[in-house]
Amino acid sequence: MTIRERFGIFAMLFVAAAIGGSIAGYVVTATSVEAAAAPKAVSARKFVLLDDGGQSRAELSVTDKGVAQLAMYDGSGIIRAGLGVARDGAPGLGIYGVDGKTRIEVGLAGHLARILFDNSQGQAMAGFGVTDSGTPGLVLMDSNGRTRASIEIGANGEPTLRMGDANGTRLGLDVTPDGRPGLALLGLNGTTRASLTLNNDGSGSLTLFDAQGKPSGGLP
Repeated sequence: MTIRERFGIFAMLFVAAAIGGSIAGYVVTATSVEAAAAPKAVSARKFVLLDDGGQSRAELSVTDKGVAQLAMYDGSGIIRAGLGVARDGAPGLGIYGVDGKTRIEVGLAGHLARILFDNSQGQAMAGFGVTDSGTPGLVLMDSNGRTRASIEIGANGEPTLRMGDANGTRLGLDVTPDGRPGLALLGLNGTTRASLTLNNDGSGSLTLFDAQGKPSGGLP
């Protein structure tokens, strides 16, 4: 399996939308009701919780996209936490900074449970995910949202570390299930150009490849 194939599933880490977001609408107020006379069920399109000063501090509603969400605000009216469930059943939790921008996202996207960590601009910089089969992966991104480093444990127990430039992976390091480590250096087009591996007999092997990824020499 290629590097892209083995790590492709974690691309889902970056397509899940932030939970919460901007909330527009109207405020619903209600008079106090004695506990004994409280109705068993209350139906409305939106519920808003106010503090003593009349400031909205929490809101329960369904967005135009069908997300049932609970949004919680600080004393300045800025969203700081949000919990939601999408129309398709995907749940998510968002934690926001003092400016209302997303800083942490926790969610279940398809078969991938993931956590995203964002910078002060609300841009994802790191992500961690685990699939249903128990395959975990960690991704680190640069300020442009490009993956620069990743580590994962394959279904066969093989750990793989990758590092790259702005265009893709340039270095890969892994250990096979039977304990043989390997290092691969990749060209600008993603083709392996050199590899250093440990053979079954314990001897080391260096292999060089041409631009098409075909072996062209090596040691021994």
